[in-house]
Amino acid sequence: MNFKFHIIAFIGLLTSVFSISCSLKGNPPGRTEIVQMRVNHYQITGFGVGPQLVYLVQEEDDIGGEDWTYQYDGIIGFDYEPGYIYNLRVRKIILDNPPMDASAIQYVLVKTRSKEKVPDTEVFDVRIKWADTNFITIRDNVVYLNDLYEIDCGEMCTSLQEDLETKDEVTATFSHGEDGLLILHSVR
Repeated sequence: MNFKFHIIAFIGLLTSVFSISCSLKGNPPGRTEIVQMRVNHYQITGFGVGPQLVYLVQEEDDIGGEDWTYQYDGIIGFDYEPGYIYNLRVRKIILDNPPMDASAIQYVLVKTRSKEKVPDTEVFDVRIKWADTNFITIRDNVVYLNDLYEIDCGEMCTSLQEDLETKDEVTATFSHGEDGLLILHSVR
């Protein structure tokens, strides 16, 4: 009888350890729910730990509306390509003890429900200089947005540089080109 008790206790202990280790690997401790999410076709500038590009997203009942929310920490497992609107199913994990300087919410891709290309004529605005930060870099005569997306500024390269040097806040209007290229239409 004592031997039987030890085996039952040992199996109970193994089950507890196994379930805790699986929950830590698969899902960080916290509340979890599956939600519908839409990701916009372009990213905008923002500040997380530092200057960065952030997703514009809508969740659940907000999908299809005019309002978009900044999503700073990305979506684990999501391979974003500019120029497409994505409809996703994601696991939304509200962390009990988030890391310092990190979001209390973590998103993990469950399924890409759709990926729709926006028309080449679709234009969008991005603040490229604000809050004493210039999000434009130039390397080897190539202009980039936040060192991530190449910009074709055409005949406006000189005026773009002048505005970035003389103005406190600059907004650019872009459209999408091939392979993530941003085509500059205007600067103000």
